[in-house]
Amino acid sequence: MSTEQPWLDGLRESSSALQGVLSAILEAERRLALPASPMERLKQITTSPEWAWLQPLYRLIADVDHALGYKQGVPASESAAIGAHARELLTGVAGPGEELSAEASAFVQHYRGLLQGDPAVAMAHAAALRVLRTLPIEAANESERLHARHQWNERRQFLRMGSRGKGSS
Repeated sequence: MSTEQPWLDGLRESSSALQGVLSAILEAERRLALPASPMERLKQITTSPEWAWLQPLYRLIADVDHALGYKQGVPASESAAIGAHARELLTGVAGPGEELSAEASAFVQHYRGLLQGDPAVAMAHAAALRVLRTLPIEAANESERLHARHQWNERRQFLRMGSRGKGSS
């Protein structure tokens, strides 16, 4: 357990739970799709417009994993923003005064069908939500909450640019 930043353990568990959701989705989709080799399926998932709906989930998993690997850690406020973002994506319910992005809406639309029709997806979903509840709660103050979400978005952009570790020792 991380004694200085105990919420990091929750983020690690959240990443694992979100990976479980992705795995259950891919398995459900594999049963519904035309047969393909693992390499063909990977190419479809990463390049085909029919699979673009999955991008918000695997991008979120990658962002969380990158943040966990960042030397300076993740503050509790950003951990709360990550948890809120993940819950919004999985439930399709945006935070107060906010709307889901078009990408998130496309994900939710497709995901809900799988969630209702596949027990493994439903179980992975429930497990992910249970783990996400262990993360810190977002600030009640709207400006603090928005600031934390902005900080998290800035960190994601920074990490996506490949600047991870630059300037830190």
